[in-house]
Amino acid sequence: MAELQKSGFLRRWLPVILLAVSTVLVAVEGTWGYELHHHWTFVPVVVILLFLLGMAVAGDLRTRSICSLMSHLGMFLVLSGGLSGALFRTDVQMEAFTDGGGSRTAFDRNGYVVTLPFSISLQDFRIDTYDDGTSPKQYTSTLDIDGRTMQTSVNHPCRYRGYRIYQSGYDFDGGVSSVLKIVRDPLLPVVALGAILLALAALLSLKTVWNSWKMPVAAVALAAAFAVLSIARINLGTLVPALRSLWFIPHLIVYMLAYSILAMAVIAGIARLFSQKVPEALPGKLLSTASSLLLAGMLCGAAWAQQAWGDYWTWDTKECWAAVTWLLTLAGMHIPKKRAVLAFTILAFLAMQMTWYGVNYLPSSSRSLHTYNQE
Repeated sequence: MAELQKSGFLRRWLPVILLAVSTVLVAVEGTWGYELHHHWTFVPVVVILLFLLGMAVAGDLRTRSICSLMSHLGMFLVLSGGLSGALFRTDVQMEAFTDGGGSRTAFDRNGYVVTLPFSISLQDFRIDTYDDGTSPKQYTSTLDIDGRTMQTSVNHPCRYRGYRIYQSGYDFDGGVSSVLKIVRDPLLPVVALGAILLALAALLSLKTVWNSWKMPVAAVALAAAFAVLSIARINLGTLVPALRSLWFIPHLIVYMLAYSILAMAVIAGIARLFSQKVPEALPGKLLSTASSLLLAGMLCGAAWAQQAWGDYWTWDTKECWAAVTWLLTLAGMHIPKKRAVLAFTILAFLAMQMTWYGVNYLPSSSRSLHTYNQE
C-alpha cells in the first residue's frame, strides 16, 4: 500500500478506474435491467469507493478545502446511509378497501407478510380530474390510521409514527380499493444531509469556476430554449399526477442547463484542438460546470421521487443513464492525462443523448417509471 501511495496510483488513477467500472456497471443495469446492485461484484466497488471518499475527506480536512470537503463528505453520507439504510428499511404495500375494516397486514417486495405496528382502513378514495372530465389530476385516499383521519395523495404522503404512507395505485374491480406504499427509512436523514452537502458543493463550485458572467448567461439562454421546446412536447393542461410536483420545473430546467453546457464543453474541446485562440481552461470549466448541474438535477429528481414514490433511487433506466452521464464527467475531471478529458466529455455527451432520447428503446424501458407523456 505504501508503494502504491508513493507512486501516486491511489491518488491519481484508482479514482478514475473506479469511476469507469462504476459507469459500466450502472450502464449495464440501466440498459438490460440486471440487478447488479444486488450482485457480489457491486460490493467491492462500493467498499473501495467509500474508502477513497474517506481518504479524500481526510485530505480535505488537512487542506481546508471547503467545496471539496462538502462534495466528498456528501457522497460518503449518501452512499453509506443509503446502503446501511437498506438493512433497516421497511418498504411494503397493502390494499385497503372502502368496505373493509382496519388491517395491519402488508406485503414486502418478495410477497412476504409484514405486520404493521398500526391499523389502516380506507374511508374514501377519489379521483380528481381536469376540466375535460376524464384526465386524472390527483388520486387521494382518506385513511383511518389507529383512529386518526389522514389523507395521502400522489406527491403528498402522510406521516405516522416514523412511517410515510404513499398513494401507489387503485382498483375498482370487486369494490373500491386503494394501493398504499408504506415506507420507514430511519437513515433517510443521513442521506438527506449528504444530498444537501452535495447541492451546496455544486453551487459553490459554480461560483468559483467562472470569473465572468458571459458564458453562464449564454448557457442559460440556450437552456431556456431547450426547456421551451421540451415543455412544448408536454400537455401541461393534463399533467399526470406524478408530474404535478414543485420539483418538476427545477428538475427540468437544471438538466436543460447542464445538457447545454455539456454540449458547449464538447464544442470548446474540439475547437481547442484546431485553434489556440480558444482558452485552454475553457473546456475544463464547462465540463466542471456541467457536472455540478447534472448532480443538482439528479438531486432534484431524487427529492421528487422520494415525495412521489417513497424511493429516492430505484435503479430506473433513466436514472441509471443520468448517473452514467454524471460519472463520465467526474472521470473527465479526475483523469491525470489532460488529453483524455475531451474523450470523456464526448462520451458524457453521448450518454446524455441516451438519457434524453435513447432510454425509451432499451430492453429495460418496459418497466421504467419515466414513460409518462411519451405520446
